[in-house]
Amino acid sequence: MSGDPRPPRGADRLLPGDTVTVYGGGGASAVGTASVRRAAALLARAADDLRAAARCCLGVSRDLVPGSVLGEAGRTGAAWPGAAGAWPAAAGGVPAALGPTALALDEAARDAAGRLAERADRCDLLGWRLLRAAGLYEEAESTAHRLVGALVTAGAFGTGAAFGSLGWAALVGAGAAGGAEVAVRLAGGAATRGLSTAVTGWAAAGVTRGLAPWSDEAFAGLGGGVALTRPGLAGGRPGVAGGAGVLAHVAREVPVLGNDDTGLRLTRLGPEDFAHGAVPAWSTSGARSVQEALARIDDLYPGPGGAPTATIAVQRVTAADGAVSWTVLVPGTQSALPADHPWDGLTDLELVAGELDGATAAIEGALADSGVGPDEPVTLVGHSLGGIAATALVSRAGFAERYRVGGLVTAGAPTGLLATPPGVPVLHLETPEELVSHTDGRSAAQNPRTHDRLTVVRSLRDSAAQADRAASGSLPQAHAVAAHVRTLDLAVASGDPRVTATVGRIGARLAGPTASTVFYRAERVGS
Repeated sequence: MSGDPRPPRGADRLLPGDTVTVYGGGGASAVGTASVRRAAALLARAADDLRAAARCCLGVSRDLVPGSVLGEAGRTGAAWPGAAGAWPAAAGGVPAALGPTALALDEAARDAAGRLAERADRCDLLGWRLLRAAGLYEEAESTAHRLVGALVTAGAFGTGAAFGSLGWAALVGAGAAGGAEVAVRLAGGAATRGLSTAVTGWAAAGVTRGLAPWSDEAFAGLGGGVALTRPGLAGGRPGVAGGAGVLAHVAREVPVLGNDDTGLRLTRLGPEDFAHGAVPAWSTSGARSVQEALARIDDLYPGPGGAPTATIAVQRVTAADGAVSWTVLVPGTQSALPADHPWDGLTDLELVAGELDGATAAIEGALADSGVGPDEPVTLVGHSLGGIAATALVSRAGFAERYRVGGLVTAGAPTGLLATPPGVPVLHLETPEELVSHTDGRSAAQNPRTHDRLTVVRSLRDSAAQADRAASGSLPQAHAVAAHVRTLDLAVASGDPRVTATVGRIGARLAGPTASTVFYRAERVGS
Protein backbone atom coordinates (compact mmCIF):
# COMPACT_ATOMS: atom_id res chain seq x y z
CA MET A 1 0.00 0.00 0.00
CA SER A 2 1.06 3.55 -0.63
CA GLY A 3 0.92 4.27 3.10
CA ASP A 4 -0.50 7.76 2.81
CA PRO A 5 -2.79 8.57 5.76
CA ARG A 6 -6.48 8.64 4.97
CA PRO A 7 -8.67 11.60 5.99
CA PRO A 8 -10.02 11.50 9.57
CA ARG A 9 -13.72 11.35 10.35
CA GLY A 10 -15.58 14.36 9.04
CA ALA A 11 -12.98 15.21 6.34
CA ASP A 12 -13.93 13.62 3.02
CA ARG A 13 -11.61 16.06 1.24
CA LEU A 14 -8.51 17.65 2.73
CA LEU A 15 -6.91 21.01 2.26
CA PRO A 16 -3.94 20.56 -0.10
CA GLY A 17 -1.48 21.03 2.77
CA ASP A 18 -3.11 18.18 4.69
CA THR A 19 -2.43 15.72 1.84
CA VAL A 20 1.33 15.90 2.49
CA THR A 21 2.97 13.21 4.62
CA VAL A 22 6.64 13.16 5.66
CA TYR A 23 8.67 10.03 6.38
CA GLY A 24 12.16 9.97 7.89
CA GLY A 25 14.32 12.85 9.00
CA GLY A 26 15.08 13.92 12.55
CA GLY A 27 11.86 13.28 14.46
CA ALA A 28 10.65 14.81 17.70
CA SER A 29 12.61 14.21 20.90
CA ALA A 30 11.34 11.70 23.45
CA VAL A 31 9.93 14.52 25.57
CA GLY A 32 8.39 16.22 22.54
CA THR A 33 6.86 12.95 21.36
CA ALA A 34 5.12 12.34 24.70
CA SER A 35 3.79 15.91 24.76
CA VAL A 36 2.43 15.69 21.24
CA ARG A 37 0.69 12.39 21.94
CA ARG A 38 -0.87 13.79 25.12
CA ALA A 39 -2.13 16.83 23.23
CA ALA A 40 -3.60 14.62 20.49
CA ALA A 41 -5.31 12.46 23.12
CA LEU A 42 -6.83 15.56 24.74
CA LEU A 43 -8.20 16.64 21.37
CA ALA A 44 -9.69 13.18 20.85
CA ARG A 45 -11.40 13.33 24.26
CA ALA A 46 -12.65 16.84 23.47
CA ALA A 47 -14.18 15.52 20.25
CA ASP A 48 -15.96 12.75 22.18
CA ASP A 49 -17.26 15.27 24.74
CA LEU A 50 -18.54 17.58 22.01
CA ARG A 51 -20.43 14.72 20.34
CA ALA A 52 -21.94 13.75 23.70
CA ALA A 53 -23.04 17.36 24.15
CA ALA A 54 -24.64 17.29 20.71
CA ARG A 55 -26.66 14.23 21.70
CA CYS A 56 -27.74 16.02 24.89
CA CYS A 57 -29.00 18.97 22.83
CA LEU A 58 -31.22 16.67 20.86
CA GLY A 59 -32.51 15.16 24.09
CA VAL A 60 -33.26 18.61 25.51
CA SER A 61 -35.15 19.43 22.33
CA ARG A 62 -37.47 16.49 22.97
CA ASP A 63 -37.99 17.53 26.61
CA LEU A 64 -38.93 21.08 25.64
CA VAL A 65 -41.77 20.01 23.35
CA PRO A 66 -45.11 19.15 25.02
CA GLY A 67 -45.87 15.48 25.30
CA SER A 68 -49.15 15.92 23.44
CA VAL A 69 -47.19 17.01 20.39
CA LEU A 70 -44.98 13.94 20.68
CA GLY A 71 -48.05 11.80 20.88
CA GLU A 72 -49.56 13.40 17.80
CA ALA A 73 -46.28 12.89 15.95
CA GLY A 74 -46.29 9.26 16.98
CA ARG A 75 -49.86 8.74 15.78
CA THR A 76 -49.04 10.20 12.36
CA GLY A 77 -45.94 8.04 12.10
CA ALA A 78 -43.56 11.02 12.02
CA ALA A 79 -39.98 10.60 13.25
CA TRP A 80 -38.40 13.24 15.44
CA PRO A 81 -36.02 15.40 13.37
CA GLY A 82 -32.28 14.91 13.75
CA ALA A 83 -29.57 17.48 14.41
CA ALA A 84 -29.34 18.59 10.82
CA GLY A 85 -32.82 17.51 9.68
CA ALA A 86 -36.37 18.83 9.73
CA TRP A 87 -39.81 17.49 10.44
CA PRO A 88 -40.66 15.02 7.66
CA ALA A 89 -43.46 15.66 5.20
CA ALA A 90 -45.30 12.60 6.59
CA ALA A 91 -46.01 14.63 9.70
CA GLY A 92 -47.45 17.46 7.63
CA GLY A 93 -44.40 19.67 8.22
CA VAL A 94 -43.90 21.36 11.60
CA PRO A 95 -46.89 20.53 13.87
CA ALA A 96 -48.95 23.65 14.53
CA ALA A 97 -49.24 22.70 18.22
CA LEU A 98 -45.54 23.42 18.71
CA GLY A 99 -46.18 27.15 18.67
CA PRO A 100 -43.60 29.80 17.80
CA THR A 101 -41.69 29.54 21.09
CA ALA A 102 -41.37 25.76 21.06
CA LEU A 103 -40.45 25.83 17.40
CA ALA A 104 -37.68 28.35 18.07
CA LEU A 105 -36.36 26.25 20.98
CA ASP A 106 -36.42 23.11 18.85
CA GLU A 107 -34.56 24.84 16.02
CA ALA A 108 -31.98 26.31 18.42
CA ALA A 109 -31.33 22.93 20.03
CA ARG A 110 -30.85 21.21 16.68
CA ASP A 111 -28.60 24.04 15.46
CA ALA A 112 -26.47 23.77 18.61
CA ALA A 113 -26.19 20.01 18.13
CA GLY A 114 -25.02 20.49 14.55
CA ARG A 115 -22.42 23.08 15.55
CA LEU A 116 -21.10 20.87 18.35
CA ALA A 117 -20.76 17.93 15.97
CA GLU A 118 -18.90 20.14 13.50
CA ARG A 119 -16.45 21.23 16.18
CA ALA A 120 -15.94 17.62 17.20
CA ASP A 121 -14.86 16.83 13.63
CA ARG A 122 -12.49 19.79 13.75
CA CYS A 123 -10.91 18.46 16.93
CA ASP A 124 -10.37 15.10 15.24
CA LEU A 125 -8.73 16.87 12.29
CA LEU A 126 -6.51 19.00 14.55
CA GLY A 127 -5.34 15.92 16.45
CA TRP A 128 -4.56 14.17 13.18
CA ARG A 129 -2.64 17.20 11.92
CA LEU A 130 -0.69 17.41 15.17
CA LEU A 131 0.48 13.80 14.97
CA ARG A 132 1.41 14.11 11.31
CA ALA A 133 3.34 17.34 11.87
CA ALA A 134 5.42 15.60 14.52
CA GLY A 135 5.98 12.56 12.32
CA LEU A 136 4.08 10.31 14.71
CA TYR A 137 1.11 9.36 12.57
CA GLU A 138 1.29 5.91 11.01
CA GLU A 139 -1.60 4.63 8.92
CA ALA A 140 -2.64 1.23 10.22
CA GLU A 141 -3.70 -0.88 7.27
CA SER A 142 -6.84 -2.89 7.80
CA THR A 143 -6.90 -6.66 7.38
CA ALA A 144 -8.81 -6.18 4.13
CA HIS A 145 -6.14 -3.84 2.76
CA ARG A 146 -3.36 -6.24 3.68
CA LEU A 147 -5.26 -9.10 2.08
CA VAL A 148 -5.83 -7.20 -1.17
CA GLY A 149 -2.16 -6.15 -1.21
CA ALA A 150 -1.06 -9.75 -0.80
CA LEU A 151 -3.40 -10.87 -3.58
CA VAL A 152 -2.08 -8.16 -5.90
CA THR A 153 1.52 -9.18 -5.19
CA ALA A 154 0.73 -12.86 -5.72
CA GLY A 155 -1.15 -12.22 -8.95
CA ALA A 156 1.59 -9.97 -10.32
CA PHE A 157 4.23 -12.52 -9.27
CA GLY A 158 2.41 -15.21 -11.25
CA THR A 159 2.19 -12.93 -14.28
CA GLY A 160 5.91 -12.13 -14.10
CA ALA A 161 6.79 -15.79 -13.69
CA ALA A 162 4.60 -16.72 -16.68
CA PHE A 163 6.34 -14.20 -18.93
CA GLY A 164 9.73 -15.37 -17.72
CA SER A 165 8.85 -19.03 -18.31
CA LEU A 166 7.68 -18.37 -21.87
CA GLY A 167 11.17 -17.27 -22.86
CA TRP A 168 12.76 -14.36 -24.65
CA ALA A 169 9.91 -13.72 -27.04
CA ALA A 170 7.50 -13.15 -24.17
CA LEU A 171 9.97 -10.95 -22.31
CA VAL A 172 10.63 -8.88 -25.43
CA GLY A 173 6.91 -8.53 -26.09
CA ALA A 174 6.16 -7.60 -22.49
CA GLY A 175 8.98 -5.09 -22.39
CA ALA A 176 8.02 -3.47 -25.69
CA ALA A 177 4.31 -3.35 -24.88
CA GLY A 178 4.89 -2.06 -21.38
CA GLY A 179 7.38 0.54 -22.56
CA ALA A 180 5.05 1.74 -25.29
CA GLU A 181 2.12 1.98 -22.89
CA VAL A 182 4.12 3.95 -20.33
CA ALA A 183 5.42 6.23 -23.08
CA VAL A 184 1.90 6.89 -24.35
CA ARG A 185 0.59 7.63 -20.86
CA LEU A 186 3.50 9.86 -19.88
CA ALA A 187 3.26 11.70 -23.18
CA GLY A 188 -0.42 12.29 -22.55
CA GLY A 189 -1.44 10.52 -25.76
CA ALA A 190 -4.24 8.05 -26.36
CA ALA A 191 -3.48 4.42 -27.05
CA THR A 192 -6.96 3.87 -28.42
CA ARG A 193 -7.56 6.27 -31.28
CA GLY A 194 -11.13 6.26 -32.57
CA LEU A 195 -12.74 6.26 -29.14
CA SER A 196 -13.98 9.58 -27.86
CA THR A 197 -11.56 11.65 -25.80
CA ALA A 198 -14.06 11.70 -22.96
CA VAL A 199 -14.29 7.90 -22.86
CA THR A 200 -10.55 7.25 -23.09
CA GLY A 201 -9.80 10.01 -20.59
CA TRP A 202 -12.34 8.65 -18.13
CA ALA A 203 -10.98 5.11 -18.52
CA ALA A 204 -7.35 6.19 -18.13
CA ALA A 205 -8.19 8.24 -15.03
CA GLY A 206 -10.03 5.27 -13.52
CA VAL A 207 -7.12 2.91 -14.19
CA THR A 208 -4.59 5.35 -12.75
CA ARG A 209 -6.57 5.97 -9.56
CA GLY A 210 -7.36 2.27 -9.22
CA LEU A 211 -3.73 1.17 -9.57
CA ALA A 212 -2.22 3.84 -7.32
CA PRO A 213 -2.91 2.20 -3.92
CA TRP A 214 -1.52 -1.16 -5.06
CA SER A 215 1.19 -0.20 -7.57
CA ASP A 216 4.10 -0.99 -5.25
CA GLU A 217 2.75 -4.51 -4.64
CA ALA A 218 2.14 -4.99 -8.36
CA PHE A 219 5.69 -4.01 -9.34
CA ALA A 220 7.17 -6.04 -6.49
CA GLY A 221 5.27 -9.13 -7.67
CA LEU A 222 6.10 -8.69 -11.36
CA GLY A 223 9.80 -8.14 -10.71
CA GLY A 224 10.00 -11.06 -8.31
CA GLY A 225 8.27 -13.41 -10.76
CA VAL A 226 10.57 -12.55 -13.66
CA ALA A 227 13.68 -12.83 -11.45
CA LEU A 228 12.65 -16.24 -10.10
CA THR A 229 12.26 -17.82 -13.53
CA ARG A 230 15.52 -16.35 -14.91
CA PRO A 231 17.95 -16.56 -11.95
CA GLY A 232 21.03 -16.52 -14.19
CA LEU A 233 20.08 -13.30 -15.92
CA ALA A 234 18.92 -11.84 -12.61
CA GLY A 235 22.44 -12.29 -11.24
CA GLY A 236 21.17 -13.76 -8.01
CA ARG A 237 19.23 -10.57 -7.18
CA PRO A 238 15.70 -11.23 -5.93
CA GLY A 239 12.66 -9.05 -6.46
CA VAL A 240 12.42 -5.94 -8.60
CA ALA A 241 16.20 -5.50 -8.94
CA GLY A 242 16.55 -9.02 -10.35
CA GLY A 243 13.59 -8.62 -12.69
CA ALA A 244 14.97 -5.31 -13.97
CA GLY A 245 18.32 -7.01 -14.58
CA VAL A 246 16.63 -9.69 -16.69
CA LEU A 247 14.77 -7.14 -18.82
CA ALA A 248 17.89 -4.97 -19.19
CA HIS A 249 19.81 -7.99 -20.51
CA VAL A 250 17.04 -8.71 -23.01
CA ALA A 251 17.01 -5.08 -24.17
CA ARG A 252 20.78 -5.13 -24.74
CA GLU A 253 20.83 -8.47 -26.53
CA VAL A 254 17.83 -8.01 -28.83
CA PRO A 255 18.57 -5.19 -31.33
CA VAL A 256 14.93 -5.09 -32.44
CA LEU A 257 14.19 -3.10 -29.29
CA GLY A 258 16.45 -0.26 -30.34
CA ASN A 259 20.02 1.02 -30.14
CA ASP A 260 22.46 -1.39 -28.47
CA ASP A 261 25.59 0.82 -28.51
CA THR A 262 27.37 0.93 -25.17
CA GLY A 263 29.89 3.76 -25.65
CA LEU A 264 29.22 7.34 -24.58
CA ARG A 265 29.91 10.75 -26.12
CA LEU A 266 29.42 13.94 -24.12
CA THR A 267 29.05 17.25 -26.00
CA ARG A 268 28.95 20.81 -24.67
CA LEU A 269 25.92 22.71 -25.95
CA GLY A 270 25.62 26.32 -27.05
CA PRO A 271 22.64 28.62 -27.62
CA GLU A 272 22.34 27.43 -31.22
CA ASP A 273 21.66 23.88 -30.01
CA PHE A 274 18.44 24.92 -28.26
CA ALA A 275 15.17 25.18 -30.18
CA HIS A 276 14.70 28.82 -29.20
CA GLY A 277 18.24 29.83 -30.09
CA ALA A 278 19.13 30.62 -26.48
CA VAL A 279 20.00 28.75 -23.29
CA PRO A 280 17.57 29.06 -20.36
CA ALA A 281 17.52 32.52 -18.79
CA TRP A 282 18.48 31.15 -15.37
CA SER A 283 21.90 29.94 -16.59
CA THR A 284 23.66 32.96 -15.03
CA SER A 285 21.86 32.98 -11.68
CA GLY A 286 21.83 30.53 -8.80
CA ALA A 287 18.54 29.03 -7.62
CA ARG A 288 16.97 30.93 -4.72
CA SER A 289 15.29 27.80 -3.34
CA VAL A 290 15.15 24.05 -3.75
CA GLN A 291 11.77 24.49 -5.47
CA GLU A 292 13.32 26.82 -8.05
CA ALA A 293 16.18 24.40 -8.73
CA LEU A 294 13.72 21.57 -9.28
CA ALA A 295 11.46 23.66 -11.52
CA ARG A 296 14.41 24.43 -13.80
CA ILE A 297 14.55 20.80 -14.89
CA ASP A 298 11.50 21.40 -17.09
CA ASP A 299 13.75 23.54 -19.32
CA LEU A 300 16.00 20.53 -19.97
CA TYR A 301 13.29 18.48 -21.68
CA PRO A 302 12.74 18.58 -25.45
CA GLY A 303 9.53 20.30 -26.53
CA PRO A 304 8.50 23.27 -24.41
CA GLY A 305 11.95 23.42 -22.81
CA GLY A 306 13.61 23.54 -26.20
CA ALA A 307 16.62 21.46 -25.12
CA PRO A 308 18.10 18.63 -27.19
CA THR A 309 17.37 15.11 -25.94
CA ALA A 310 19.49 13.86 -23.04
CA THR A 311 20.55 17.32 -21.84
CA ILE A 312 21.92 17.88 -18.34
CA ALA A 313 23.07 21.12 -16.70
CA VAL A 314 26.05 21.76 -14.41
CA GLN A 315 26.00 25.13 -12.64
CA ARG A 316 28.90 26.72 -10.79
CA VAL A 317 27.89 29.18 -8.04
CA THR A 318 30.24 31.51 -6.22
CA ALA A 319 29.06 32.84 -2.85
CA ALA A 320 29.78 36.32 -1.51
CA ASP A 321 32.69 34.95 0.52
CA GLY A 322 34.22 33.34 -2.57
CA ALA A 323 33.17 29.77 -1.71
CA VAL A 324 32.30 27.67 -4.76
CA SER A 325 29.46 25.12 -4.97
CA TRP A 326 27.90 23.17 -7.83
CA THR A 327 24.38 22.13 -8.81
CA VAL A 328 23.64 19.35 -11.29
CA LEU A 329 20.16 19.22 -12.88
CA VAL A 330 19.12 15.92 -14.44
CA PRO A 331 15.84 15.32 -16.34
CA GLY A 332 14.00 12.03 -16.75
CA THR A 333 13.28 9.36 -19.36
CA GLN A 334 12.87 10.62 -22.93
CA SER A 335 12.46 7.30 -24.76
CA ALA A 336 10.73 4.17 -23.47
CA LEU A 337 12.75 1.91 -25.79
CA PRO A 338 16.57 1.87 -26.12
CA ALA A 339 17.66 4.96 -28.03
CA ASP A 340 20.76 6.77 -29.30
CA HIS A 341 21.11 8.38 -25.88
CA PRO A 342 21.10 6.94 -22.35
CA TRP A 343 17.93 8.76 -21.18
CA ASP A 344 15.83 5.74 -22.18
CA GLY A 345 14.03 2.71 -20.80
CA LEU A 346 17.19 0.57 -20.91
CA THR A 347 18.95 2.95 -18.52
CA ASP A 348 15.89 2.90 -16.23
CA LEU A 349 16.20 -0.88 -15.99
CA GLU A 350 19.96 -0.80 -15.46
CA LEU A 351 19.63 1.75 -12.66
CA VAL A 352 16.96 -0.23 -10.82
CA ALA A 353 19.03 -3.40 -11.29
CA GLY A 354 22.11 -1.67 -9.84
CA GLU A 355 24.14 -2.14 -13.04
CA LEU A 356 26.49 0.22 -14.87
CA ASP A 357 24.57 2.67 -17.02
CA GLY A 358 25.07 5.58 -19.40
CA ALA A 359 23.28 8.28 -17.38
CA THR A 360 25.54 8.13 -14.32
CA ALA A 361 28.56 7.94 -16.61
CA ALA A 362 27.36 11.10 -18.37
CA ILE A 363 26.91 12.97 -15.06
CA GLU A 364 30.38 11.96 -13.88
CA GLY A 365 31.85 13.00 -17.21
CA ALA A 366 30.16 16.39 -17.02
CA LEU A 367 31.48 16.99 -13.49
CA ALA A 368 34.99 16.07 -14.54
CA ASP A 369 34.81 18.33 -17.60
CA SER A 370 33.49 21.22 -15.49
CA GLY A 371 36.49 21.05 -13.18
CA VAL A 372 34.72 20.44 -9.88
CA GLY A 373 37.20 20.57 -7.00
CA PRO A 374 37.31 17.87 -4.31
CA ASP A 375 36.26 20.32 -1.55
CA GLU A 376 33.51 22.07 -3.52
CA PRO A 377 30.06 20.73 -2.55
CA VAL A 378 27.92 19.24 -5.32
CA THR A 379 24.10 19.16 -5.06
CA LEU A 380 22.29 16.80 -7.43
CA VAL A 381 18.65 17.44 -8.39
CA GLY A 382 16.90 14.86 -10.57
CA HIS A 383 13.43 14.10 -11.92
CA SER A 384 12.30 10.55 -12.76
CA LEU A 385 15.28 8.73 -14.35
CA GLY A 386 17.42 11.69 -13.34
CA GLY A 387 16.49 11.10 -9.71
CA ILE A 388 17.46 7.43 -9.87
CA ALA A 389 20.76 8.25 -11.57
CA ALA A 390 21.58 10.96 -9.01
CA THR A 391 20.78 8.64 -6.10
CA ALA A 392 22.77 5.79 -7.65
CA LEU A 393 25.81 8.06 -7.94
CA VAL A 394 25.55 9.33 -4.37
CA SER A 395 25.22 5.75 -3.11
CA ARG A 396 28.54 4.71 -4.69
CA ALA A 397 31.51 4.92 -2.39
CA GLY A 398 33.84 5.95 -5.21
CA PHE A 399 31.75 8.99 -6.08
CA ALA A 400 31.66 10.20 -2.49
CA GLU A 401 35.45 9.86 -2.36
CA ARG A 402 35.98 11.99 -5.47
CA TYR A 403 33.35 14.64 -4.76
CA ARG A 404 31.93 16.35 -1.71
CA VAL A 405 28.19 15.71 -1.93
CA GLY A 406 26.28 18.69 -0.57
CA GLY A 407 22.75 17.37 -1.08
CA LEU A 408 20.38 15.25 -3.15
CA VAL A 409 16.84 16.04 -4.34
CA THR A 410 14.71 13.61 -6.36
CA ALA A 411 11.18 13.94 -7.71
CA GLY A 412 9.09 11.08 -9.05
CA ALA A 413 11.97 8.60 -8.85
CA PRO A 414 12.02 5.00 -7.52
CA THR A 415 14.93 5.26 -5.07
CA GLY A 416 13.90 2.93 -2.25
CA LEU A 417 16.42 0.21 -3.13
CA LEU A 418 19.43 2.55 -2.87
CA ALA A 419 21.31 3.56 0.28
CA THR A 420 22.69 7.07 0.76
CA PRO A 421 25.70 8.00 2.92
CA PRO A 422 25.16 9.50 6.38
CA GLY A 423 25.62 13.23 6.65
CA VAL A 424 24.23 13.99 3.18
CA PRO A 425 20.81 15.73 3.26
CA VAL A 426 18.45 13.81 0.99
CA LEU A 427 14.92 14.83 -0.05
CA HIS A 428 12.61 12.56 -2.08
CA LEU A 429 9.28 13.84 -3.48
CA GLU A 430 6.57 11.37 -4.56
CA THR A 431 2.88 11.08 -5.38
CA PRO A 432 1.16 7.65 -5.33
CA GLU A 433 -0.84 8.51 -8.46
CA GLU A 434 2.23 8.94 -10.68
CA LEU A 435 3.00 5.18 -10.27
CA VAL A 436 6.62 5.77 -11.40
CA SER A 437 7.95 6.17 -7.86
CA HIS A 438 6.64 2.71 -6.99
CA THR A 439 8.34 0.82 -9.84
CA ASP A 440 11.00 -0.33 -7.36
CA GLY A 441 8.27 -2.22 -5.48
CA ARG A 442 8.32 0.19 -2.54
CA SER A 443 5.91 2.85 -1.37
CA ALA A 444 7.02 6.15 0.12
CA ALA A 445 6.39 4.72 3.58
CA GLN A 446 8.86 1.91 2.81
CA ASN A 447 11.70 4.15 1.66
CA PRO A 448 14.78 4.15 3.90
CA ARG A 449 14.35 6.53 6.84
CA THR A 450 17.38 8.13 8.46
CA HIS A 451 18.11 11.40 10.22
CA ASP A 452 19.39 12.84 6.91
CA ARG A 453 16.96 11.19 4.49
CA LEU A 454 13.42 12.45 4.04
CA THR A 455 10.55 11.32 1.79
CA VAL A 456 7.65 13.71 1.23
CA VAL A 457 4.55 12.18 -0.36
CA ARG A 458 1.33 13.90 -1.39
CA SER A 459 -1.99 12.20 -2.13
CA LEU A 460 -3.59 14.11 -5.01
CA ARG A 461 -6.92 12.24 -4.90
CA ASP A 462 -7.66 13.30 -1.30
CA SER A 463 -7.17 16.99 -1.99
CA ALA A 464 -10.01 19.50 -1.90
CA ALA A 465 -8.32 21.32 -4.81
CA GLN A 466 -9.92 20.48 -8.15
CA ALA A 467 -6.58 20.71 -9.97
CA ASP A 468 -5.07 18.07 -7.66
CA ARG A 469 -7.98 15.68 -8.12
CA ALA A 470 -7.78 16.09 -11.91
CA ALA A 471 -4.05 15.33 -11.80
CA SER A 472 -4.70 12.19 -9.72
CA GLY A 473 -6.23 10.56 -12.80
CA SER A 474 -3.45 11.55 -15.20
CA LEU A 475 0.01 10.01 -15.18
CA PRO A 476 1.58 12.93 -17.07
CA GLN A 477 0.14 15.49 -14.64
CA ALA A 478 0.82 13.47 -11.49
CA HIS A 479 4.41 12.78 -12.59
CA ALA A 480 5.15 16.28 -13.89
CA VAL A 481 7.90 18.40 -12.35
CA ALA A 482 5.31 21.05 -11.51
CA ALA A 483 3.32 18.59 -9.35
CA HIS A 484 6.39 17.85 -7.27
CA VAL A 485 7.31 21.51 -6.93
CA ARG A 486 3.79 22.06 -5.58
CA THR A 487 4.30 19.20 -3.12
CA LEU A 488 7.48 20.77 -1.81
CA ASP A 489 5.80 24.20 -1.58
CA LEU A 490 3.05 22.71 0.59
CA ALA A 491 5.50 20.73 2.72
CA VAL A 492 7.59 23.83 3.41
CA ALA A 493 4.47 25.87 4.18
CA SER A 494 3.37 23.23 6.71
CA GLY A 495 6.25 24.21 8.98
CA ASP A 496 7.32 20.59 9.51
CA PRO A 497 10.73 20.97 11.20
CA ARG A 498 12.19 18.01 9.31
CA VAL A 499 11.31 19.55 5.95
CA THR A 500 12.50 22.99 7.03
CA ALA A 501 15.83 21.62 8.23
CA THR A 502 16.49 19.48 5.15
CA VAL A 503 15.45 22.16 2.65
CA GLY A 504 17.54 24.70 4.55
CA ARG A 505 20.66 22.53 4.41
CA ILE A 506 20.29 21.89 0.68
CA GLY A 507 19.13 25.36 -0.31
CA ALA A 508 22.07 27.08 1.35
CA ARG A 509 24.38 25.73 -1.38
CA LEU A 510 22.28 26.72 -4.40
CA ALA A 511 22.40 30.52 -4.46
CA GLY A 512 25.19 33.06 -4.91
CA PRO A 513 25.86 36.41 -6.57
CA THR A 514 27.80 34.81 -9.44
CA ALA A 515 26.77 31.76 -11.45
CA SER A 516 27.58 30.11 -14.77
CA THR A 517 26.07 27.00 -16.34
CA VAL A 518 27.35 24.48 -18.85
CA PHE A 519 24.84 22.28 -20.71
CA TYR A 520 25.80 18.82 -21.97
CA ARG A 521 24.19 16.31 -24.30
CA ALA A 522 24.90 12.60 -23.89
CA GLU A 523 24.84 10.20 -26.86
CA ARG A 524 25.40 6.49 -27.24
CA VAL A 525 28.15 5.50 -29.67
CA GLY A 526 29.62 2.20 -30.78
CA SER A 527 32.13 0.81 -28.31
